[in-house]
Amino acid sequence: MLESHEYQELKAAYQKLVLKNGQYDLLLKKKDDTIAQLTAEIDACKELIQQMRGQLLEQSEIITSLRETIRHKDEQLRDYDLLKHQFDQLKKLVYGRTSEKSVYVSPDQLKLDLEAEKIEACNINDGQRVASYTKSKAKNEDHPGRNQIPEHLRREYIDIHPANLPADAVLFDTEETEQLEYDPGRLFATVYRRFKYKRRKEDGSMEFFIGDLPVEKDKCLAAPSLRAHCIVEKYMFHMPLYRQIQKFAQDGVVIAKNTMTDWVNNDARSLTALYDAHRSSVLNAASQYMMADETRYRVLDSEKVKGRKSHIGQMWAYANPADKMAYFEYHHGRGKEYARRMLENFKGILHTDGYGVYEHFAKRPCITHANCNAHARRKFDESLATSKEKAEYVIAQYRELYAIEKHCREYDLSFDQRLEIRQSKSVPVFENLKDWCKDQLYHLRSDEKKSPIKTALSYFCSREAELGRFLHYGMVEIDTNLIERSIRPIALGRKNYMFAGSHDAAQNAAMIYSLLATCKLNDINPYNWLKNVLKLMPTYPASKIDDLLPQYWNSRIAL
Repeated sequence: MLESHEYQELKAAYQKLVLKNGQYDLLLKKKDDTIAQLTAEIDACKELIQQMRGQLLEQSEIITSLRETIRHKDEQLRDYDLLKHQFDQLKKLVYGRTSEKSVYVSPDQLKLDLEAEKIEACNINDGQRVASYTKSKAKNEDHPGRNQIPEHLRREYIDIHPANLPADAVLFDTEETEQLEYDPGRLFATVYRRFKYKRRKEDGSMEFFIGDLPVEKDKCLAAPSLRAHCIVEKYMFHMPLYRQIQKFAQDGVVIAKNTMTDWVNNDARSLTALYDAHRSSVLNAASQYMMADETRYRVLDSEKVKGRKSHIGQMWAYANPADKMAYFEYHHGRGKEYARRMLENFKGILHTDGYGVYEHFAKRPCITHANCNAHARRKFDESLATSKEKAEYVIAQYRELYAIEKHCREYDLSFDQRLEIRQSKSVPVFENLKDWCKDQLYHLRSDEKKSPIKTALSYFCSREAELGRFLHYGMVEIDTNLIERSIRPIALGRKNYMFAGSHDAAQNAAMIYSLLATCKLNDINPYNWLKNVLKLMPTYPASKIDDLLPQYWNSRIAL
């Protein structure tokens, strides 16, 4: 049978379809094989990924642990730095020198070229920055020789003539060589001998006469001179009463401790009126300038609160440098309620450290607050071990400021002259220091956030206005070192007699410290002043009690 043309075309097309179907089957089989192979590879990849994920988790845990270890080590290093800093401060407190005066002077510092006679011509230039100032070096001069013995001292002469002197030699001159001697103080007795007289009257009776004892003489066995000596020795020269008793015993004079204690307490009570007048004088001083500070004072506590046998009270100290007065008050604590008696009604310039109690009173509009630069400088001095470069820069700036202050003291400049010098010379230095501290505080590194330098910079920047107050008042000192010097006898005394016997005895000590410290500020011999006051007090008019205060003491009153 013959195939038609259409049949052949259809047959050829069928064969092609069969061929393609075979090809498709091969492709499908190859696809299945490829899928199976890829599936196997994917499963292997999944297993590998799972292994890698486990490894990553382990590494992540290790990294987290290492980071925690590093953070812990950083904290330990910071703690170590702080502990080392505290150890250095304690070591300095025990073994170091107590003076804060800088012993290093940079050779790059400029000379403070100021002369007293040129003060009036001093130009004030607020915009000028001065590099530095320091004290000028003393010129080398020939040694002036030994000090002269004061003329008021008693002289005992020992005459020495040449040996083997010829008979015809004539005296024409004498040569005197002096040597300072010492004769230890000795006790002696004043005996009031009152002679008795009698006469027979016309009526035959007898009439008797006897001299009257001095009005100022009291019934105490110890005269004012001895009592004054005991008080000054204890409160000014830190000699406990029991040691004084031992010294008197060497001269054969035995004094009971209770007896000497009564002498001191009775005299303190007799000085109460003078102490009250002194407080009024300090509060109402014309200068209206007061420094304030406080120091601990241990007292035997009869109440024995919580089993303690002693109480840590506070000796509050106030001073007026302009009027040369110091005043102390003893209180049981350190809170603001204890400072209220002195500061509640005070008006003027209050100069203190950074203690919060003083800042509470400084918020009152009638008070201008000044802070102590010595406290600010001290914090940078304590930062030397951890931030030497920054701390040394600030200390160098303070060295310049203190050099200017020393110059003003050496030339005994008036308040107005001192203000003029500060405005022209100190203001640029302080402004530069203020800007530098702000910039350093802002750019502190993360590892310095808890360092001593952060504390020092924060202290300065938060009180920059109060620290710079001295620049605008010639009367205001650069620091409160004067009142700290007034407190020093208390600190030295408690190392010797350690505590007061009672709270009343502590207040008696405050009275005596007040009057003796004021004597010292006014260059008055405390022993001579107290001896004369103890003589005068029993009969002195109450209306003139202020005349006996050290700041008003007139030598014509002295006996």
